[in-house]
Amino acid sequence: MLKRILMMVLCISSAIIVSGSICASFAEDPVKIGYIGALSTVYGESNLASLEISIDELNKEGGILGRPVELITEDWKREIPLAVAAYKKLVMKDRCLLVFAEGTEGSMACAQTASRLYPSYPHVLFSIWSSGLNMDIVADEYEKYKFLFLVYPGVSDTYNPALEVLDFFRQTIGTRKLALLIEDIGWTETYRKGKPGSFPPVKEFAEKGGIEVVYQTTTDIKEKMFLPILEKVAASGADTIWFFSAYTDTVTFVKQWAQSPAKNLDVVMQSGACSYASFWKMTGGQALGIASMMPEIEIPFTKRTKPFLKKLREKGAGLMASTFSAYDGPWILKGAVEKTGSADDVEAIIKAVETGEFQRGSWIWSFNRRHEPKKGSVYQPYPIGQFQEDGKYVVVHSKNLLEITNPNDSYLRVRDLRKRVEQ
Repeated sequence: MLKRILMMVLCISSAIIVSGSICASFAEDPVKIGYIGALSTVYGESNLASLEISIDELNKEGGILGRPVELITEDWKREIPLAVAAYKKLVMKDRCLLVFAEGTEGSMACAQTASRLYPSYPHVLFSIWSSGLNMDIVADEYEKYKFLFLVYPGVSDTYNPALEVLDFFRQTIGTRKLALLIEDIGWTETYRKGKPGSFPPVKEFAEKGGIEVVYQTTTDIKEKMFLPILEKVAASGADTIWFFSAYTDTVTFVKQWAQSPAKNLDVVMQSGACSYASFWKMTGGQALGIASMMPEIEIPFTKRTKPFLKKLREKGAGLMASTFSAYDGPWILKGAVEKTGSADDVEAIIKAVETGEFQRGSWIWSFNRRHEPKKGSVYQPYPIGQFQEDGKYVVVHSKNLLEITNPNDSYLRVRDLRKRVEQ
C-alpha cells in the first residue's frame, strides 16, 4: 500500500498544470504574467497563442530563476473600462510581475492605471500592437511611467524614410497616384494627423516622396460595405491603394475589391487577417496580388522562427504584426530577471530591460530612453509579402529578406497577375 501511495505522489508531482503549462515539480511559487487582449479578434487570437507557446517553452527550459511561469488571460473586448478592471485584477489580486496590454487605447488606459498602482504594486507593463502609443510620457515623466515599455516595432517601421517604404511603392510597384484608406481608430492617429517633430500626416509624407495622393478616407472598423469607397478610388485615377488596416474585416474588403472597378489596382494592406498565410483560402482565392505587411512567411530571423510558426499554426492562429512581440516578451523578462538575480526587485528589472539586449524568435530587442525598440543593424524592419498565383505567398520587400527567403521571386502588378491567370 505504501509503495502505491508513493507512486501516486510521484505521478501527481510530475503532472502538468494546464493553465500556463506549469510543471508542479517546480519548488517555488510561479512568476505570473498577465495578458489583456481582444480575444475575439485575429490579434487577440495570435497574441494569446504566441504567449502560450513562449511560456510553455520557457517552463520546459527551467522557468525564470528556477521558478515556473504562469499566464493569466483577460479579455477587454476593446472596451476601456474592461481593460482597466482587468489590469487592476492582474496587478492587485493576481500579483503579476509583468502584464501585456494590447491595442493603443487599451495600453494607454492601462498605463494610466498602472502609474497609480506602481508605488504599492511594483510591476512591468509591456504594450504590444500599439503603434499610436505616446511614449513621450516615459521620457518626460520617467518616475511616473518607468514601468512601461513598447515591445512592438511601432509606427516608424512603416512610416519612416530611412526604411525606404516609399521606394517600395515608387520602384517596386511603380506607384504614381495613391489612394489612402485609414481605419478610424487610435493606432492610426499619427497616420491621419501626424506627430509634430517626428512624422507628418501620411498624405504629406507620400507627396513629399513624389507620390501624388488622389484620394483619402477613413473607414469604420465595423464596415462591411466597401464598394462605394472602391468605386470612388477607381474614379480618382489612383493606381495603388494603401490600406492602414488591422481590425477591419479584410476578408470582406478583398472579396469586394476583386469584383469592383478597382480590381486591377495594386493593394498594400497594413495588417489583420490579410497577414495570415490562410488568407488566400479565407478569400476563396480572391486575394490574388494583395500585399501585406509582416506576412506569415518563414523568414529565418533565428533558428527558432520556423518551429515557432509551426506551433502557431497547430494552434489555429497565424502571424500578425505583434506576434513576435508576444512570443519574445516573456524571454525579455526572463533575461532581465536573471540579470538582476531576483524576480522581486522590480526597479532593478526595469534597469536591466533598459540596458540589455534580448533575442528569442526574431530580431534583437533593445530599448531607447522612451522605452521604444531601438532601430539599427540588429533590428529587422517590417517585411512585405504578396499573394501570387495559386496562393503562393512570397516576400517582396525588403531586398535583403527577399534574397534569403525567395530570391527567384519579385513583386507582380495585380493587372499582370490577372492576365497570367486568365491565359
